[in-house]
Amino acid sequence: MNLCQVAWGFFVSTIGGAFVLWLLIDKVGWSYLKKQGVGGKPRAILTPVLGIVERGLYTGALLMGAPEWIAVWLALKVAVAWRRWEGEKRGSYNLFLIGSALSVMFGVIGAWIALGRLPSFAK
Repeated sequence: MNLCQVAWGFFVSTIGGAFVLWLLIDKVGWSYLKKQGVGGKPRAILTPVLGIVERGLYTGALLMGAPEWIAVWLALKVAVAWRRWEGEKRGSYNLFLIGSALSVMFGVIGAWIALGRLPSFAK
């Protein structure tokens, strides 16, 4: 593996993903839910840092050939906060799902870049 490709892959996965998720979840998603009267953004502690670490771990898991680690981590995240999303908290659960899906997507993109396998869509 090319060290520059690996570094670029992790950068796109972690920092690029952090920017996109900040924009879509923090700025768009929570303001939309607030306008709908579903509730406001909960107080979050170290959430952006956790997201950066998660996306880096997703990329690393894929590079090491252990994608099942991603499923185990997501299952633990859901199990720990299951009761929090009952009833009127469905909006925050949906944002959790969107954020998790985007984080996994950025982990995959980062792994593709690191491995030099980014698909070409131009034909």
